This record gives sequence, C-alpha cells and structure tokens, in this order.
Amino acid sequence: MAHKKILIPASLLVVFVASLFGAVLLTPESRSPILFDIPEISLVGYQRLMIFAPHCDDEILGSAGLIQKAHQLGIDVRVVLETNGDGYLFATLEEFRRIYPRPGDFIRMGDLRQQETLKALQQLGVKSHQVFFLGYPDRGTPQLWLQHWSRENPYTSPYTRTSRSPYHLTFNSAAVYAGEDLLGDIRSLIETYQPDLIVYPHPADVHPDHWGLSAFVRLAVYLIQRHTPDYQPALLAYLIHRPDFPYPKRYVPEADLLPPNKMWSVDTEWFRLDLTGDEIARKENATLAYQSQLGLLRNFLLSFVRRNELFDRPEAGILEVVSFGDRMQPGTWLNSLGEPIPAIKQDPQGDFITRRLVPASDWVALYAAHSPQDELWLCAELRGRANGMFTYTLRLLAVDENDQIAHYSAQGRAGRASFNQAEIQQNQVCTHIAMDTLNRPWLLFVSADVRNGTLGILDQIAWQAVFTFPLEVSSH
Repeated sequence: MAHKKILIPASLLVVFVASLFGAVLLTPESRSPILFDIPEISLVGYQRLMIFAPHCDDEILGSAGLIQKAHQLGIDVRVVLETNGDGYLFATLEEFRRIYPRPGDFIRMGDLRQQETLKALQQLGVKSHQVFFLGYPDRGTPQLWLQHWSRENPYTSPYTRTSRSPYHLTFNSAAVYAGEDLLGDIRSLIETYQPDLIVYPHPADVHPDHWGLSAFVRLAVYLIQRHTPDYQPALLAYLIHRPDFPYPKRYVPEADLLPPNKMWSVDTEWFRLDLTGDEIARKENATLAYQSQLGLLRNFLLSFVRRNELFDRPEAGILEVVSFGDRMQPGTWLNSLGEPIPAIKQDPQGDFITRRLVPASDWVALYAAHSPQDELWLCAELRGRANGMFTYTLRLLAVDENDQIAHYSAQGRAGRASFNQAEIQQNQVCTHIAMDTLNRPWLLFVSADVRNGTLGILDQIAWQAVFTFPLEVSSH
C-alpha cells in the first residue's frame, strides 16, 4: 500500500513535467502517432530525384535511405546544397583552434564540409557530378527571402565577409547573395534536370535556412508550373530542426522516426520510408563522414539513424472569396455557398514551453481571403489575447502576372495604435491590402511571427503558399 502511495503522485508528476515540455495527452484530437498510422511511400515509377539541402549533412539526415532506394531502382539522383554550413561558429572554433575565427577560417570550414558531403554521398552511390553546391550564405536564407531580394542589394555573410560564393565548387560563380539569384539557380536546376520527385526542407522547420530554402524551392516549382502546366513533380518535405524532434535525440537505430505530437495534431499527411538493416548501416556510415560536426552534434546527427525516414506533403492553398463576414473576425467569413472559410494554415498550439505558458505568444491559425471590396484580408489568430510586450507581424510575398516579386509586412502591438500597421482586436491580428496595391498577384506566400525585443521570435507560422486562382493543370 505504501508503494502505491509513492507511485501515484510520481506518475502525476511525470505527466505534468512532460506536458510543460511539449508532450501532449493522448486525446482523439491530438495523440501520439504510431508508425502504422503513417502510410509507406514507394519510389516505383519515378525516374529523376532531386534533393535540396540547406547545409552539408541535411541531405543525409533527411534522405540517405531515400537516396539508396532510388539508386537501387536506377533513378537518377541529384543533390543540391544551398549553403556549405560555413557559419557554424562552435564547429569552426573546435576545428581550427581559434578563439576568434577569421573569415578565412569559415571559408576553410565550408571547403571541408563540401568534401565531407562528397564522401558521404559517394557511400550511397552518388557521384560528384550529381552534386551541386550553390554556395549561398549560412544562416542568411531569411535575409535573401525578406530583405535582400535584388542583386542591387546583396547580403554580406557575417562569417565569410563576402557577398558572393568564395568557393571553387560553386554552381553559378556569377551569382551574388540575393534572393532573385538563389531563386534563379534553383529554377535553373529544376528546369534542366526535370525531376519528377523533389525533396526539400519542411516549411515548419525552425532553423531559418531550412524554412527559407523550403519557401524558395516551392516558389521555383510554382513559377515553372505556371509556364509549363505539364510539369507536375511530386513534392516531399523532410523535418530536421524542432526542439521536440527527433525523439529521443540520441542513437537508437531500432526506434521509429515519428512526427512531433503537436505537428501531428494539425497535419496527418505524413509518409514513411522503411529501411533495411543494410540501408540503416550505410546511413550511419554516411553520417559519420561529417567528422567536423561530430564533436558537438554526434547525438543529434545519429538520432536520424532509425528504422524509417519521414516525409510530409505540404499543399498550397486557394484564396477563397468572402461573401459575408467581419474583416477582423475570420470565424465569421463565409463563401458564396454560405460555408465557413477555413484557415489556410493551422499552427501547432502550446508546442513549446514559452507558448504553453504565455497564450499571447502562441499562434493558432492563419486566415486569408479575397474580400468583396477587392482586398486581401489577412488575419492571424492567437491562443490568448494580444499583449503589449510582444510585436506581431504579418508577412506577405506577392508574385504578379509578370512574375515580379514584391514584399509587404504589417506590424502591431496591443495598446499602441500609433505604432500599428496591423490591426489588433482581442486575439486577432489583421491587415487588409487592395489587390491593385499588390499588382493583382496570382501567387502569395504568407506568414506571421510574434517576437519580444529580448527573447526574439517566440512563434512563427510556417510560410504558406496560396494561389489567388487555381493553377492550370495539364490533363496528360
């Protein structure tokens, strides 16, 4: 009896602590997935695979098993590395034994990581001519997406102190660190090799280079499809960085790789690729080829050596037209059939400790619609009432009929009407923009973030693609 008195409160304590750090209760709406919830994918029928990786090692962590199976089936494989991972300060400190690394040290780290990539991929049957290094700046992808789009205003890496690739192995040595050049390189590779399966980083990955590259790849594909409707590749996304993923963060090759519970609660369109014992062993060996990263990241890197790999299939949305509703209350928006207009993107709730404890910092959903006034209505919903200690930002990238790119953003803080560009009402952060101001776009990418001046970004809704009208799809 005394034994039971000890066990019961201890169990409750475990549940309480787990809930604080991101676990979820096993309710029907949000329960832990098991492997057999997730359908298996097959590569049969595909001919050309192209994998996009933000850094040297992500291609192995996310898709080494996929590469092996593609190679076994005779599928042509191409691997594209956006950056060389040359901005990882602590690995550079350890590798070159300098307290204050110089720009040349970071470049040497990039050269080293390129060679590690070639060695790792060779173990999986991928030759050097099948690998493309774009040479863009590590941790700089969001700046290219948001602030340094034009070649006239290139970004300078704070690590290498360059505004273009300093590497001999560079796909396009004429490119500068600008969004339009990165988009052009990605588009060029896709148009040249015409992959029918494209694998890229997950939009909800919290690492800035990962969500940034995810947006660039999707934009490139949609631009190509608009002009070539026959081109309809399959798109699969892999996840690497989230505090609750993978679980556990250690070497357990016999374990399943499963989606984070909170992501599963809003997105069940995941797929698994089961690996054989030999494929798991080759993935482990390929991971160990990244010697420069093992000193600090061994447990994390090896935590992706599992019985399966995991892929999601994010979909673009279609902008619906509002026939009735209050602009500041997306729950009231109705279409011409009188049906509620759903969110274009749901965001996991209470998934990290700060968001669980502070509802004003936790996004729930993002809504977008075309209004009767010929405006874009954009609203982001919080789990709690907006708080003046946070800055809320709605972000938008618009693509017009001439494929010109324009950026817009609206910020707001509760109780600061003079500061606000966005409007805030209770738990809604909204803005409205005339479609003419946006130059009547055919494609939008939208997102929202909440930040604090001291803590930085506390939550960000993954960039969601939205067509203002359905793209033409070939019947062939």
